[in-house]
Order: sequence, then structure tokens, then C-alpha cells
Amino acid sequence: MSTHMLDFLRKAYGGPGMLGDFLGFDNEVEIELRDTELRLFSFSAGKLDDAEKALQVEFMEVKTDVPNCLSSELWKKLTSKTNEMNQGQWRAQVLFGSDSTVYLLGHTKEVEELNETVTQFNLQRTVHLPVPEVAQDLVNLSEGNTVVASYSLCDGLQVLVCQGDITKQEADALVNAANEDLDHCGGVAAALSKAGGSEVQRESNDLVKYTGKIHTGDVVVTTGGNLKCKKLLHAVGPVAGKAGGKEKLLLEKAVNSALNLSEIMEFKSIALPCISSGVFGVPVTVCSEAIVTAVKEFGNQGGRSLSRIILIDNRGEVVRAMQEACDRLLQGISTRDSMPSGIPTGDLGSLMDAAAKDTAKEVMTGAPEGRVHVEVVQGTIETQQVDALVSPMVGHDPLSTRVANTLYKMVGSQLTARFRKKAGEETLPGDAVLVENLPGLPSNAVLFLNLIPWDDDEDGTAVQVLRVGINNILTSCENKGFGSVALPVLGAGIALRFPDIEVARVLLEEVQKFEQSRASKTPFLVRITIHPTDTEASEVFKAFTKNIHSPDQVSTSKRIVLLGKTGSGKSNLANTIFGEAELFATYNSPNSGTTECQTETRTVKGRSITLIDTPGFFDSERSEEDIKPEIMSCITECAPGPHAFLIVLKVDRFTEHEQAVITKILQYFSEDALKYAVIVFTHGDQLPKGKTIQEFVSKNKNLSDLVKKCGSRCHIFDNKYWKNKQQNDYRSNQFQVEDLLNTVDKMVMENSGGYYTNGMLQTVEEEIKKEEEQIKQSSGNMQQEEIRQHAKRNVSNRFLIQLAGTATGALLGAFFGVEALLRLVIKDVKGPELMKYMKGFLIGRAPAAAAAVGAEAAVVATGAAISLTTAALATGVMGGIIGHDAAEGAETAMEAAERAANAVRDKRQSVLRLQ
Repeated sequence: MSTHMLDFLRKAYGGPGMLGDFLGFDNEVEIELRDTELRLFSFSAGKLDDAEKALQVEFMEVKTDVPNCLSSELWKKLTSKTNEMNQGQWRAQVLFGSDSTVYLLGHTKEVEELNETVTQFNLQRTVHLPVPEVAQDLVNLSEGNTVVASYSLCDGLQVLVCQGDITKQEADALVNAANEDLDHCGGVAAALSKAGGSEVQRESNDLVKYTGKIHTGDVVVTTGGNLKCKKLLHAVGPVAGKAGGKEKLLLEKAVNSALNLSEIMEFKSIALPCISSGVFGVPVTVCSEAIVTAVKEFGNQGGRSLSRIILIDNRGEVVRAMQEACDRLLQGISTRDSMPSGIPTGDLGSLMDAAAKDTAKEVMTGAPEGRVHVEVVQGTIETQQVDALVSPMVGHDPLSTRVANTLYKMVGSQLTARFRKKAGEETLPGDAVLVENLPGLPSNAVLFLNLIPWDDDEDGTAVQVLRVGINNILTSCENKGFGSVALPVLGAGIALRFPDIEVARVLLEEVQKFEQSRASKTPFLVRITIHPTDTEASEVFKAFTKNIHSPDQVSTSKRIVLLGKTGSGKSNLANTIFGEAELFATYNSPNSGTTECQTETRTVKGRSITLIDTPGFFDSERSEEDIKPEIMSCITECAPGPHAFLIVLKVDRFTEHEQAVITKILQYFSEDALKYAVIVFTHGDQLPKGKTIQEFVSKNKNLSDLVKKCGSRCHIFDNKYWKNKQQNDYRSNQFQVEDLLNTVDKMVMENSGGYYTNGMLQTVEEEIKKEEEQIKQSSGNMQQEEIRQHAKRNVSNRFLIQLAGTATGALLGAFFGVEALLRLVIKDVKGPELMKYMKGFLIGRAPAAAAAVGAEAAVVATGAAISLTTAALATGVMGGIIGHDAAEGAETAMEAAERAANAVRDKRQSVLRLQ
């Protein structure tokens, strides 16, 4: 039996006992499918003979030649037929070799039908086509390279999985698995460098000499030399154990960069090896998952020049891993020559439709569209075909729950032995211990979770431990590159005694938090598995999930706020990033500019990006009454927080006015906020020829200090002139957009995949969520995006009245103490008792507070900083109380502002008279 047939059987009947059950062997014959052979075991020689005959009758393999060359017409015919045959179950597979050979394998009936199609095709060619046609639609595979599987994505993008030698592959771009020094001394890199000739290593050395080491996840371009390509792209992948658990994210970034560079260069085809899976030591499953995820994201873009992506390796096990990743991740968005229609996973709004069926024999599947999907099913946890199972335990005892004892019966003593070896003598509550490669289970791993029994407190220690544990499970799966995990109703058994309703609430809340904070776009499936006899838990989860919808743009899109003075080019920059000339309104006059916040969302190079364009928050000439509504609008638009701030400055001579803007920025931003900031310069044509933006920055101390505080992240654009598409041209907006988005990706990753937030932004988001719920109850069929927009407007208008009163007083008393004072207002809205408490707190401190109100000009408080000085805080609170009381009963923001301003001004004058 060939390895091709063994691959087919593993895919079609790879689960425990599946092939034997299909052939009707019951328990009398055991079948073992290995990489290179199939083994039969039985106590009866007669049964072994019967089993061998049954296999020969049921399955068939045919190798046939198509004279002269393969044809795209035959390819399409066979692909169409196998897709029909494989609806819901694997029945047949077709493989195309490079030497006019077609391999047909699978169930006998289907193979015979496919063979007849090939025979008829050959007869037709003999009669009608005496001159062979060249199959240009097929990939040009030479010297033994074999197409293992083919997938057709949207707009004609073809993805091929091939086994063979990449150095002999023909494509516009070949990708090299490079190291940071571009020293092509081993593995794929050495092979490509040798085949390309000395020019490849020479150009690589020059690149490193002039630009420095190449960062992990980045891609650079050199000649391909003697290789069959236009350019060689060197992608630097992560090294196992040196990427802080971020191997998958860095690999996705590298592949995305390679694909996008090919697109900029308007290439038609690209071939990639399994980067980092060789001498770099990253597990093959992690590499293949990351590569295919990046390909899938790229495939969702429109208007591409690339029409063919070739995933190629010379190792059989690596090719199988890439094919399996394609089968899983491209499911539902592609057609494949040998792939059945996949079983879709449920969305959060319809989880319980399939709750009555057991999922023991479901095909393992990940979540579509790069999201975290939750699937609630009734079945047994030990039969779930996922990457990892979760087994709760009481304290450090791995056999203290029903789930654990069930797993022990299947695995035996190795379960506890490997747990002890991995966990040692002690684990803490909330710890998750990962044990992999246990025999007898359909899953790859088991996570043992240390929990403590229910303490009758829904916010008590037991619940907090459960929350920590769930987060540890999901994070472990993410770091290992898993695509799916199955959990029982954690803690609900007799050992831990959690109520079902508490488990449902905590579990779903933690999954949603995990989704909002993760940077990876890799699909991930969370399968909550309820035992078939537990009807009560099923009803509880059904009630909890029926009103939960798919995540909206607040959790799936990167929110980026553009900040800068009027005329700095924020709106033009936004248009350049989105590639649309007039999406954000722009102005030619230096005295006009953006007057209100504008928010737009688009997909850019595979990323969902939300840009929030703002008026000149740092303009000294803008009145507070003009700017405060837009500040509030910006806060609601980017809640629960932005992933990045783009601080926009012009390449220009720096006058005192520009220096004042930089000073303000440094004052307003806390150190935490600057971790999420990037400096972007516009008007790049003003940059002296031959200079980089870094050299320009180094000439001004204040500017240099600002860039350093932003992690030395700075970029440059020219929205008017830099419109060429040269991939390595520094003065190209396309190059700079890709570079900027890579910087944002890296920054988000360095910030643990999260966004900037603080108490104020979180409170605003909570109020928006509450408003959304109220709108849903009365909105009928309004879409989620429309509901959120209404909610944001309502919250902004409601807070603006309070902000106009309190914050105007605070601004007159403490010069822009934004965060502390906004928190005061919002909390006051949520709880009127807070203002009474603050008044009481200041009794006895009136002279000091009054003096601070009188000396507000001398007080400097940073706008986003948490650590205000004591004087500024006292002044802000005092001014806020005066303004709040004066604004009480105001019906509009303007009325509230006028009342507050007058009240504080009167108070200040009375203090001065007393002095």
C-alpha cells in the first residue's frame, strides 16, 4: 500500500476504531495506520485474511499516465468530480505528478469512475487534439515536485501544497527561511543560496552591512541569481525558545510581509517553504498553522496581482502538516480537488442548535475568519477530536474529578506519571499543567486545571481562581499554536460544587476577554462539552448564549487615533493609509482643517483598521468649548481604548510654536500611553535628499526626546508626491504604509496583544455596553454596528453635559487634568454619593484648595497622566465640585459650560479678595 493511500485512510478514517467499524470488523481485528504501513492484528488467522480481502475490495489505487502533458481541462474535471464525491465524507482523492502521472485513490467505486473520466479524456485527446497543449494553468513543477493538494480561494487565487525541492521551483518570488544575519549557512537557506550562486550571499551581506540585522518577522529582498524567480525574499522566522512564546505571531507577520511585498512588486506567483520548522526548531504544527493563517488573511483581500501561492517542502511529514492546516483553515472559503465540504462550527448566536447530538466523531475544526468561536455541544469530553482537552482537579490531585478518572481508564498509569513529571510536587490554584502525546486519546494534549471548591460567593476566591485558570488555559493553547480546546462544565461536579450558572457566566466572560485582548488572527475554537445526561447544564448554557452575537468591530479591528495640530496632515495621512483619496475631508488652506472627529474602518493588507481622525487637540488657539465635544467624541469612538496613537508632525523648521506642541504632547501623555504611540512625519518631500527621518529627528533635542519616549518608533510619508510602487524605495508611500502597519503590529505584540486603556476609557465602554443593551430591547432588527454607533452618540452627549460643567471648572482650576477629572465625572454619574464624599473629604482643606484655585496658572498636570501633583489634584477636584454644582440642571453642554465657568470665576475672585 502506497504512502498516498495511507495518507488518504488517515484523513478519512484516522479516528480510533473508525476504519475497523466501517469494514465491519467489530473488535475481532485491530487496524493500526502508520506513516509507511498498515498493520492488522487478530487472534484469528481467518479474520486477518478476511480483513485483507475487505481492504482490497473496498479501496483501490490507480496510477495512470496522460500522454504528453497534463491539461487544465482534465484538472478541472477531476476536481469537480472529487468535490461531488466528497460531500460530507472522504471518498476519493486525486494527486497530480510532474511527469504526466495522475494518481487516483480511495473507495473502489469512486476510483473506477474517476479512472473512466481519465480514459475518456485520453481518447478525446487522441482523436481531437493531435498537437499537445501546454497546461499553463498548472504550476510549473519540475524535476519531481508533486502537487499534493490544491485549493481555490476567492477571485481565482490558487493555493498549492507541493512536495519537492524549492530550489528547482519556478515562481516570480521564492521565499527563503533566513536568519537575522542573512548568513545562509544551513537548511533551506543554504540550498537556495548555493543554487542561486554567490550573488545571493553577496547582496545579503551588503544589506546587513548597511541596514543592520534583520528583525524577526521582517522580510528583505535580493536577487534570485540562478534561481527560477524574479526576486528572492528573505523571511526571518523565530527560533524555538527565543521568541517568548510568540513563534506563531512572528511567523504570521513574516509570511504576511512576504505576500504583501510580492503584491507591491505586482508578482503573479510565490513559493514558500515551511519557515522555522527546520534548524530553527519550531514545531511543524505551529509553523504550518501560522503560514496557512497568513495565506488565508491575504486571500480575503481584493484586487490582488498574486494568483498562485505554492507551499512546498521536501519532507513528507511537513507537507502533510501543511495540507492538514489548509484543510482546516481554508475550510468553507475554498474548493479543493480532494476535500469534502467541512462541518461548520456554530456562531455564538446559534450554539445550542446542535446541542442534542454527540460530537465524538466530528471532524476537528477551527473558528472561521480568525475569530474565537464558542461551540456548546452535548457529548463526552474524552471523545472530542480537538488539540487539547481540559481536566479539572481539586488542588494538586489529577484524579480528583470524574473527568480525570475517565481519562485514566483510557490512558492508564501514564496519565498520572506524566502529570507528576511535568507538574512536580505542587501546583497553585489557577495553574494549568499541559501534558502532551498521551496514548489512547483523540486529542493531542490534556490541560490539568487546579481549582478550589465553590465558596458560595459569586465574586469570591473560588471564582477568581476559576477566572485565572480559564485565562491560563486559553493562553497556553495560544502559545502552543493549538487551534481548538474542549472544556467540560468546569467545577460543576460533586468535587468542586460550582453552580452551572456561575460556570457559564465566568467561562463565557473570560473567553470574550481573551478574544478582545489577543493579537493573533489565527482561528481558535472553544468547545464547551456538556455530558449527555446533564440536561440542566445544557439549559443554563442555552440561556446564557442565546443573546450573544458575533463580535463587532470594537473587538476585531485595530483602533488607531491620529493626533496633531491643525495642518499637520492627519486627514491626508488617513487617506494614504486606506488608499482612498477623499475618504477623510482635507483642506488646502493653512487656516482651516479638521473640526470634528471622523471614524472609518477598512481592511488594509489583511488587517481590519479603524482610523479616528481628530481636530487639532494641541492647538493653543482653539477654545475649550470648541474642543471638548470632540475630545469626548474621540473617547467614545476609541473605547475601550486605542491600539495605537499616531502623533502626526510635519517635516519642517521647528519654531517656538512647534516646540510648544511637542511640550504639550509630553505633558499630556503618561508613560503608559507613550508605549502605544508612533510618531509619523508628513510632507516628506521637505526631507533633504539622502537623509532618513531618524537623522532629521536627531538634530532637535525635544523632538529626539519625544521619539525616544515612543520607543524610537517614527515613520515618514508624503501624501502628495511619494506614489511609486518600488518595494525598497524609502520614499514610497506604499512602502511606508506597510512599514508603519508592521510597526503597529509589533508594538501591539510587545504590549501583550492589548490596547491602551485606563479607568476612564473602561468606564465609558461600560456605559456604551449598557446603552447598547437598552437600544437592543427597543430597536427591533437594527444591526449591531448601527446599535453601537447610536450608543456611542448617546453616551457622548450625556457625558458632555457633565463634562462641560465639571471639566470646565477643572480646566480653570488645574489645567487639563483630563483623566482624573473625567473619572470623577463618570463615577459621579454612576454614583451621586461620590460627590458628597469628595466634598466631605475637602472639609478642613478649604484654604489650601482655595489657594490652589487662585494659583491655577502655576499648576501643570498632564492630560493622560495618572500621577498628578497633590496641588493639581486638589485644585481639579475643587474646581470640579464647583463646576458640577453650578451645572446641575443644565439641559445642554453649552449651558452647563457657561454656568460652571461663571461659578469658578466668581469663586476665584472671592478668594483673591480674601487674600
